[in-house]
Parts: sequence; C-alpha cells; structure tokens
Amino acid sequence: MVVCRSFQEIFDSIDINSPLSLPKYKNNVLQIEFTNTKTNETVYNIKPSLPFAASDIYYSSIISSRRLTALDSNCKAVYEISLNIEGSIFIFTPGDTIAIIPHNKKSEVDFILNHLNVKEVLYNDYKLSLDSGQKGAKIPVHIPIKSNLYYVLTHCVDLRAVIKKLFLLALSTHTKDENERKLLEYLCSSEGSEAYNDHILNKGTCILDIFNTFKSCKPPVQLLLEYLPRLLPRPYSVVTSQGPVIKICFSVMEINNRKGLTTGWLEDMIVKNDIVSEMEKLAMDVTEHKIPIYMRKNMNEFHPPASVETPLILIGPGTGVSPYIGFLEEREKLIKNADSPGVVWLFFGCRDPKLDFIYEDELNNFVSSGVLNRLSTAFSRHGNTEIRYVQDLVKENGEEISKLLVEGARVYVCGDVKVMAKQVKEAFIQCLSKYTNTSTNDAELFILNMQKEKKFLIDIWN
Repeated sequence: MVVCRSFQEIFDSIDINSPLSLPKYKNNVLQIEFTNTKTNETVYNIKPSLPFAASDIYYSSIISSRRLTALDSNCKAVYEISLNIEGSIFIFTPGDTIAIIPHNKKSEVDFILNHLNVKEVLYNDYKLSLDSGQKGAKIPVHIPIKSNLYYVLTHCVDLRAVIKKLFLLALSTHTKDENERKLLEYLCSSEGSEAYNDHILNKGTCILDIFNTFKSCKPPVQLLLEYLPRLLPRPYSVVTSQGPVIKICFSVMEINNRKGLTTGWLEDMIVKNDIVSEMEKLAMDVTEHKIPIYMRKNMNEFHPPASVETPLILIGPGTGVSPYIGFLEEREKLIKNADSPGVVWLFFGCRDPKLDFIYEDELNNFVSSGVLNRLSTAFSRHGNTEIRYVQDLVKENGEEISKLLVEGARVYVCGDVKVMAKQVKEAFIQCLSKYTNTSTNDAELFILNMQKEKKFLIDIWN
C-alpha cells in the first residue's frame, strides 16, 4: 500500500485484525446501462429547482475586473468583477445576492474517468434504473435518469464535497488492496471517528483525494452518482446599488492545493480577459466566456432600511464589507433630501492595511463626504501590535454602541460563519450588559428581539 504520510500513520497505529463497528451498509441501488447513441439528451424524473431563485438564469460576461489586494504571498487574492446584465430582467437592491452556477474542472472530471476506466463511454447516452431488490430506494433528484457521464460529472455532482462515512464504506467494498480496504473501513467506523474528523472532515478530503491516495479503489461509476451530492450554485453579495452592471467581490480560497471551484474559475477568466485581444475574443466560442447567474431571494431581508434617519452599525471584515458599498452608494443619493440622517458606523477588519484593506479609497471617500460618519478598523497581523478583530472594536466602543442600540440602531453583520458572527453577537451582548446596567440574560433577550424584528441582520457564509 502506498498512501500519503498522514494516512500511513493511521494505518501503522491501528490493529488491522481488530473488529470494527461499521455503519449499516446498503448494496448499490443504482444500475446504469450505456447505449451506442450520443444524443446529448438529458432527462430528469423531476428537474431540481435553483435554490432561492428570484429570476431565470442569465448568461453574463465579465466587463472589467480589478484586484483589491496586494500581489503578496501573505494575503489571499481578492477581486472585484463587473458583470454585464444588460438585456436581463434583474431587479436588485443593496444587500441582495446573485448565484453563480459552477461546473467541475475538466482536469478533475478526466481524472475520475481515467481512474474508473470509463472514458470510452464518456459521451454515450445512459439510462439509470434501481435495483429491484432495494425497497424504498430512489434515484437522487439531482441525477438525470438519461444523460451522459460528461454532463453529469461536469454539471451535476460535487466532486469536491467532503466524503461521508457511508460513502467511504461503499468505496471500501470496491477496493482490491487489502490494507487500503481496511484503512477505509477504519475511517468510517466508530473506532476511527477521531481519525475521520482529523483526516477527512477537517481537511476537506473529497473523492479526488481518495482516488489519488487509494489507488486500488475502483468502484462502478454509478456509485459516484448515488453518493456524491449536488453541485450547488455559489452565492455572492452584490457590491453595486443598481444596474445595468452587477459588481461582486470574492477571495480566491485554496484547499488541498486546489483553488476554489468558482473563484478559481473566475480568476482564470480574469487572466484570460487580460491577455486575449478583443479580436481574439470575438473569434472564440462565446459560450465559453459566459457565466450563468441568477438573482437570489433575500430571505433574511439583508438590505438597508427605507428611512435614512435610522442609525446603522455595519460589521464587515474582509470581503464582508462588500455589500456595504452598495448600502453607502444608495445612501449617498438619499441623504441629499434628508433633514436628519442617522449615524452610520462601519467596522472593518483585515490582516494588514498595506495588503488587504479592500475598498479603502471608497470608504475614506464616503467618510469625507459625510455618507459614512465613522470608520473603525482592526488589523490582525499588522506590525508588532496585538491581534485585533472587529469584535474587539465593538467592545472598545461599547458605551457608544449600546446607546445607539437603545436609540433604535440597526445592526448588520456580514462575513465568515465560523467564528466572527458568533463573537460579534457576544460582544454586543457584553456591551449592553455593561453599559445599560442589565443582566446578561436581558441583554441576550434584547439582541434576540432585535433579530426577530429584523433589526439585527446577519449575512454569513462558510
């Protein structure tokens, strides 16, 4: 067995002959039959709907782009792109989001096909059916009952989804190398829960990693269609306040030496746009350079209040600041005719102001023009100063913030779900408890009521 060092360490530490507590296993329920025809026809039992769709799909193109962070290895690449929506019927307001419909990379699809030795039937029509012996079994709703492997592996299934225990167990039954099979079994057993969390869940291990590591694991391709989840659209906050152009901001993430599926694709398109001449673009297949997007329903009503007299507290570290650019653009128009506009206070955080202070010029201009009353910044990796985050800024300004909350301010929090949003909320509770002479329970109830009344709004992502 030749596996990466971390998996080898697990194998060396376990007794391969010890019995394991494995989840209940079901035999493969999907049957696939390839035909000799290549019609490119795709048929679903019921075509899956687009999540939170507020419009039809529109095929857009990148008009312009700019990098918002420095070209430095110490910070992630963050870009802003302008998408052409002229001719669409998109209606949006500040705080809305669009969804981009991604597709799997050709190199990753090819890797799967080559590993499973099914490249010869890549474009052949197939028909799916269910094993008659499996009661209650269903074809996953996101898998067409008639199509071809190229379409399904490119557009329907998420090849980068973290692999689940039942899928690992199913894969183990199609793994020839005895040691590899036992290691897969261990990872999905009760005894291997810690190893699963450390090496699968926390590291974002997907089917690509499994096939790359466990060379003898070669399941029938229908097993992937049975277990891989749907490839879902990715949401992005709208930066602009109105059309006919939509601007979005995104950072290019990297997991297991792979750039984000959608953000990596968008970055590639930006690079191609920069190096390809306009005449060459005209000669290309235009569909290659179109991005399928749609407007999403604003389910949590994350947009500014109708009245500019309402005080606003905006929390947006990193790319979480992007929707507030639209907020402030809209406010700039409205306050011209307002008698007493409320205070707007924005809290922004990043690692280093010289590297990743995105929208710095725009925010400073809003301050200079009076659209933004206060801008407070926290930098977590700047010089020799102590690490500071936006939640620290909230606590430092707790007395003034508490006063604004009591006076009816609205709070908006936008950013990463993992830590920031929870800690910011806790900071508000601590401030209220300290400066309004109330108990922690009463402060928690105050924030809870704000959330119920849509006065404490959170837009977070993973």
